Amino acid sequence: MPFFLLLILCQFSFSAESPKFIFKEGTSFAGFDLQQGRQPCKKNSPCLFFHKDNDNLRLIANGKNIRMAFRSEDREPMPFPRNFRIMSFQEKAEVVENYRAFFKSEFAVMLQTFVYSVPELFDWDVEKFKAMQNSLLISEKELDEIFSGDRPPKFYTIAKFKCTGGENVVFESDASGNFFMEIE
Repeated sequence: MPFFLLLILCQFSFSAESPKFIFKEGTSFAGFDLQQGRQPCKKNSPCLFFHKDNDNLRLIANGKNIRMAFRSEDREPMPFPRNFRIMSFQEKAEVVENYRAFFKSEFAVMLQTFVYSVPELFDWDVEKFKAMQNSLLISEKELDEIFSGDRPPKFYTIAKFKCTGGENVVFESDASGNFFMEIE
């Protein structure tokens, strides 16, 4: 019995740690340049930056809000399940599990793309996120509700959480290779 109590306490202390978002207005982004031809950023207006090595990776800074986008030409987008409501229980479970596995891999790509490209903004341990990503991912119930609606959403909210400073972080995907992370 004491071993199980210790295991539960270790799990609680591990999951209680929230990442820190360390952006301060006026911070420069080492891997990014302002969009060519644009005037310098002005207070209270969004600024669009492109990554120096990959212009498929963009960052929009607007005050303390940041939105990062990554466009990947996904050769095999996840098809939205048609007739989900009339599928058997087993078929539904397989579809939901396939989507969760897909989003799990997309979340890992997003973490590496966003966090590693702008380390000056984050104090996040990517390996810790990977270890606890199942608890952060969109739930089976949420996917079941989306698929029962028979209409694909524009974006799936893959994961969301709160940072230690109170900022809300949302990871989204269109299931076709476009990823977004927004921090407010």
